[in-house]
Amino acid sequence: MLEVIATCLEDVKRIKRAGGKRIELITSYTEGGLTPSYAFIKKAVEAVHIPIHVMIRPHAKSFTYTEEEIEMMKEDIIIAQKLGAAGVVLGVLNERNEVDEEKLANLLSVVDGINVTYHRAIDDIKNPVEAMKTLKKFHKVTHVLTSGGQGNIVENIPVLAEMQKVSDGQIQLVAGAGVTKENIKRLLDETGITQAHVGTAVREGKSCFSEIDLNLVQELVQIIQ
Repeated sequence: MLEVIATCLEDVKRIKRAGGKRIELITSYTEGGLTPSYAFIKKAVEAVHIPIHVMIRPHAKSFTYTEEEIEMMKEDIIIAQKLGAAGVVLGVLNERNEVDEEKLANLLSVVDGINVTYHRAIDDIKNPVEAMKTLKKFHKVTHVLTSGGQGNIVENIPVLAEMQKVSDGQIQLVAGAGVTKENIKRLLDETGITQAHVGTAVREGKSCFSEIDLNLVQELVQIIQ
């Protein structure tokens, strides 16, 4: 299953046209993805009928947030739900670079029946396998987007496989950051993960400022279907 990043309404339409199965909706690609505008969420949901997961990230400074920022994120989650998003994408760490369980629970308190992806904040954690065990305590967390920690995603295959094993079917892993046409099959085959996440890999010239290449999306979809 292929999830593709969209930064504008045209991206959304092109991903659907090319056969992408899910969209991660963001703004500020160069900052790693921030919360998109309410109008963008609304128009994207109206434009296509594939699931849209909305990034909930107020700034790119870090994955630690103040109580005020958590309240802002909760409001964004509520709005995304009302606008018809299939899920939200979020992550919160404490000062020790661990899953901030208290603040995560606070964010999840407003989630009502939609998917929740814990994003690549997990890759900043020293032991992402242990972090998976922590996330399993939170039954509203449905997906984890990860490259298996720092470094090259292919070199992290053993870690990804262990994370997949620990997830035990409760949480769906999504392999992302460094996924390409050349490595996607190996990544999924050797880890047991069934979902992949791509951004620049399907854009012309591998640039986040370029258009999505329909052929590249179609190629990846065919490789993993």
